[in-house]
Amino acid sequence: MSFKIHLLIVTCIIAAVFIIWQLMQTTTDTSKASDSKGITHVIAITHASLGLNCRELAINNDTTPRDAFGNMKVNPKLMEDNVFGAVSLKCNGSTQCEVFVDSPELGVDPAPECNPKTLEVEYRCFSYDRPWRVKATSGSIKLLCGSEKK
Repeated sequence: MSFKIHLLIVTCIIAAVFIIWQLMQTTTDTSKASDSKGITHVIAITHASLGLNCRELAINNDTTPRDAFGNMKVNPKLMEDNVFGAVSLKCNGSTQCEVFVDSPELGVDPAPECNPKTLEVEYRCFSYDRPWRVKATSGSIKLLCGSEKK
């Protein structure tokens, strides 16, 4: 086959894929916010941690447990993204979401002896959006996407 025929076939395939993609993007779901161009904006959690401020306090405390070599031990429950699953389950796919810092929905308290704990959540409203980071030590944090976000 000649180059022109290959070029014509590839062009037809690209056009078909583009048309199918456009048809799939048109939704009638009114629960999702969209801008003037019809792009859907929903929350996608990228990080969610509770109590990481307590890990730093424990490291600086003289009563911190030490291993056989004298190195300070860190509470293994105070890891990055320790409430990622709970916050993702609650907020992903919504246009707005409120998460309470002391909510039982977040799961087991990773450091009950430390108060106040900081809840830190990072999210995006669409794949190429910059990450939005919110923190709170009491009350709640509000995540917003779409026309509500200014």
